[in-house]
Amino acid sequence: MLARRSLLALPGLLAAPALRAQGSWPERQITMVVPFAPGATPDFAARLVAPKMGQSLGQPVVVENRAGGGSLIGTRSVLQARPDGYTTLMGSISFMMAPLTVDPPPFDAAAGFRVVSLMATVPYLVLVRADAPPRNVAEFHAWVRDNPGKLNYGSAGSGTPLHLAGAIYDLLMGTRMTHVAYRGAALAMADLLAGQVQVVFGDVGSAAPHIKAGTLRLLAVCVPNRLAAYPDIPTMAESDARLREFDIYTWAMLSVPKATPDLPVQRLHAAIAEAAKQPELQPRYAELGFDLINGSPAEGDAVLAREQAKWAKLIKAAGIKADL
Repeated sequence: MLARRSLLALPGLLAAPALRAQGSWPERQITMVVPFAPGATPDFAARLVAPKMGQSLGQPVVVENRAGGGSLIGTRSVLQARPDGYTTLMGSISFMMAPLTVDPPPFDAAAGFRVVSLMATVPYLVLVRADAPPRNVAEFHAWVRDNPGKLNYGSAGSGTPLHLAGAIYDLLMGTRMTHVAYRGAALAMADLLAGQVQVVFGDVGSAAPHIKAGTLRLLAVCVPNRLAAYPDIPTMAESDARLREFDIYTWAMLSVPKATPDLPVQRLHAAIAEAAKQPELQPRYAELGFDLINGSPAEGDAVLAREQAKWAKLIKAAGIKADL
């Protein structure tokens, strides 16, 4: 089990060496840590923009997957890194959510990180195998209700939005599914296809090929508005009055330790903004369900703080706890 002591003091202790003149930044390779196995939303985002960022910055940007602990292992490694801009985190919303499910929280994401860019948000979907009993979301509700404790739902790890989606669904609907945590969304999706779990609340990017191939059935969308790519699929909110505030999504957010100076943050932000505008990447973003935002660092910090406060209340109300 990971140690649960706070790490917030560490970036401050390391700040002094990073504050020296950095007019020529960057002078060496930049590491972009993805705290999940390959195949998750932030991994897709990182591998799309990293080569383009490297071209803009004049130094390679290398993607490194550090999975485990519902994103906490990779997130901690960046939180503890020297705050000089050379170690960055391309995280999903899990890097903010996961600590909130642990008592006491191992760190405070909003206090420990500085946002470079909220690159995009991505909605989640309710997915079952194509041969599963429910053919629509109404039948899904009945299926879960009539099989208490018998249906397993897979997630990308404890404390991830895929985990919280099932837990909040059970809370609002008075049902009981069994959570199965994996080291990434792709592994959960693989076991859904294999029939080891019966439900996954998955992201558009990893689910779309299987929906197109007819191996997975999309039953509902987990955000308030229907998706342009699936206009006939209802939202969870419209499927049942008890789910009117059901809103589960993730994001691709590039962040650095809080004490990172302005110059690396500004140059990283300019590079990711330029990379995201490349026309050859636009079709790929659409396939992945990315709603591109590319907000400023200040806007990203505000989103992180606001979302953390919102989810802290939801997690407490649902009594969600994760052994991380």
